Amino acid sequence: MVNALRFLIGILICWPLTAGASCVSPAQQSGLGWGIYFDQDLFIPGANEDRDYTMGIGIEVFQNQGPLQVLGDLLRRIEPFVGFDRRCGRVYRSFLLASVNFTPDDIGDPAPIFDDRPYASLLYLANKKVVADDDRALGVELMVGALGLGIADEVQTALHRWNRELRGSSDPEDPKGWRYQISDGGEPTARLRVSDSRRFAHSNHWDLSHAWDLNLGFQTNASIGLNARFGELRSPFWSIPYDPINRGNFVPAFGGDELYVWGAARLRGVAYDAMLQGQFRDSRVTVDSGDVRRLLWDAGVGITTGWRGYQLTLAFNAKGAETRLKDARNQHFWGGLYLSKRYQ
Repeated sequence: MVNALRFLIGILICWPLTAGASCVSPAQQSGLGWGIYFDQDLFIPGANEDRDYTMGIGIEVFQNQGPLQVLGDLLRRIEPFVGFDRRCGRVYRSFLLASVNFTPDDIGDPAPIFDDRPYASLLYLANKKVVADDDRALGVELMVGALGLGIADEVQTALHRWNRELRGSSDPEDPKGWRYQISDGGEPTARLRVSDSRRFAHSNHWDLSHAWDLNLGFQTNASIGLNARFGELRSPFWSIPYDPINRGNFVPAFGGDELYVWGAARLRGVAYDAMLQGQFRDSRVTVDSGDVRRLLWDAGVGITTGWRGYQLTLAFNAKGAETRLKDARNQHFWGGLYLSKRYQ
């Protein structure tokens, strides 16, 4: 609790630093579009271990205004406190519906597993906004969702059954421990996120930027990171399609036909994570505060191409262990396949 209070005080100190962005151009709106994001370790040969971050699926809609901006009024009230000024730069908006699933290593064990990360799932709706100019981007995201729903068990079991039938094999086995997931039966949750990214070096064919973000809610943490791109660049520096389902970059932006390779890396300090430690509802299996790693790393590399309004990315992602539990491995790898289309 003391660490969490120190973390929150630090956030309150840092918030004013986001204010005062200079207005460089009239506000412009991004056009309509959509994105489909899929994370799976199946995409990496030899890494399909079906553990830790087992799968993520996201569907994003880019929209200026309309019924999908269901969190718009609440976001508008938050914006002044995080330095978001829609009069500065270009404004981008999106709506993201996504789910993420986590499991321990031994999914065939029907008993509670206390020496590895617990089963956890999240189904969420996020409303995201970014104000950006050529050298800086400030984003704010409000996420609402539910932990512990039964859909994660149903989807993973169905995928494993389909995989067995396709291969004529007894593997992969069905998961048998989802009844021990965090907040089993369902519990509402929420998170506010603020991100600031700045380009500090660039030429016609490469750019470098640094970024930080703050999260408050069921995940309370902060990160700093570096991003780099190289190739034929037509989109903004902050639109690297890194980890879009979890805590990656905000809203993809298109700038014409392009082809580039990219890399991103972050260090994150963690105060609290409900998907490990549990939330308000009692959970049979949780991770004690002393077993949660407070400093984490994650990274990714990928190749992105854009043509005729489409953008396609193939990514390779990695992260360090989030706990000190004896059966938790030191790192985890997964692949990402992301496709977006913008109409304007």
